[in-house]
Parts: sequence; C-alpha cells; structure tokens
Amino acid sequence: MSASCALFRVFGTVSVFMAMLPPLAAQNPAMTPPPSATWPGAEIVEGVAFQGDGSVTLERGAGGLPVLAFWRPVLFKEDTDKPVAGRMDCKIVATDQFFTEEDFDPDARHASVAETRKQQGFRDMERLRDIGDVIRKLDVVGRRKSPRQHYVLSYILVRDGDRLIDIRRNCTFIYGKGVSRPDVMPYVYRYTKISYAFEPGDGT
Repeated sequence: MSASCALFRVFGTVSVFMAMLPPLAAQNPAMTPPPSATWPGAEIVEGVAFQGDGSVTLERGAGGLPVLAFWRPVLFKEDTDKPVAGRMDCKIVATDQFFTEEDFDPDARHASVAETRKQQGFRDMERLRDIGDVIRKLDVVGRRKSPRQHYVLSYILVRDGDRLIDIRRNCTFIYGKGVSRPDVMPYVYRYTKISYAFEPGDGT
C-alpha cells in the first residue's frame, strides 16, 4: 500500500466530526484525563487524526513511513488502596490505498503477521471485533514474557468511498511487581482517540 498520501501535521487541538468513543472503565480520579479537545495530536493521513492524553511525537519508521509515538504513565490496580505505577507506550501508523473487499478484512491482516509475532514471544489472549459497513476494527489483546508486558494491537480499516484507510495502533504496557493480569484495554480508549474530518463512507 502507498505511503505517498501519509500527510502529517502536528497540532494542539483537533476539530472532531466523528470519533470512535468506546465506554470508559472505572478509574482513579487522579488518572481522569482532561477533555480530549485539549489533547495533542497529529493528522496521520488526510482527514484522519490521532490524539492522546500524553506525549505525542513524530518518528520515522521502516522505509521512511511516518510513525506517531505516544506514551504516558498509568496506574494499575487503580481501584485499590495500593495502585501500581506503570507506563503505556503506543506506535500509530496509517496509510491509504484503493478500496477492495479483500483488503477490508482486519482478521486477514493480523493472520499475515500472527506467526511471526508468535515466534517473537507475543501471545494473543483475546480478540475484540467491531465490524461495520464502513469501519472495521480488530483489537488483539495479549502478553509477552520477555520483556514482561501486555499489549493491545489494533487494526482499524475505514472505507471512504474508493479509498481504504489502514490504521495500525500498537500499545504496550509495562508495570511493576504486584500486577499479574492487568486489564489493559480500557487504557487505550481512555487516553487515545482517532477522529475523522469527514463522514466515513461518503467519499468526500
């Protein structure tokens, strides 16, 4: 897929026309994020923006493809009187291409890298899907023993007329002793957001 349309523009506030807004998990008031309109972010392809309540920086990935890096501290076991400090790190990349039904399949995209990731020590534990006519999303939740971490690998495919936008968000969670099976999925949606400056599917 072509990266020629990957246009990046760092900004402080994004005008949101449509956003993916999953429910928030119960959280420690000290870790409640401010309104998302104040979060830093960047346009990852034309009309699609990533925002995060934390540090957002622009890097260069393989082949020169722009990659957004995000991180922030988090608290695990935050609903107890002994929370455990940790860290959330994400990499976000996006490209666009001509739409085909064959490419509009997040499960197939994960299957193409699943064996390689398994050899690297990643162990998928859960897959969460949100399959629609114009947006299809797969969140793969898992863990790795060395280094010790959990992850949420997201495939987000958006149809915009004849354009297919392919977004990959890979978040890893590092934590100290006292945490064995952290529920990491809620942190992804509490502290990061992807927004569209168009109505997905209308081709404008």
